[in-house]
Amino acid sequence: MMGGSKKSYDDDDGRTIADMSGIDRPGLFFPRKVGRLREHERESLAAKGAENPRGGGSLGMRPWEENASLNKDERRMYILGALKAALLIGLAFVVGLGLLVALLLFLWT
Repeated sequence: MMGGSKKSYDDDDGRTIADMSGIDRPGLFFPRKVGRLREHERESLAAKGAENPRGGGSLGMRPWEENASLNKDERRMYILGALKAALLIGLAFVVGLGLLVALLLFLWT
C-alpha cells in the first residue's frame, strides 16, 4: 500500500483552518513579478472587495511596496546599514571561532 488511501484521524472534524488551495510554488527560474496577479487572485480580491488602505486601488500581493517613497540616497543608506549589520554579525562569529581555536591550541600544546 503506497499512499493511495487517505488517513483518517479521530480528532479531525473536517473544518478547514487555512485554505491553501490557491497557493502555488514560485517559479524556479522566472518568479512572478511583484504586482502582477494571476486571474483567480484578481477575481478573489475583487470578490472580497479588498481595497488598498492607502487608497491606491486594489490590494496587491505586496502592498508595502506599492507607494515606495524612498529616493536613491535613502535606499542606498538602508542597503549600507543592512550590510554593516550583517558584517558585524559575521565578524562576531569569526572572532568567536578564532578565540576557540586559540583556546584549543593553548590547551593541547
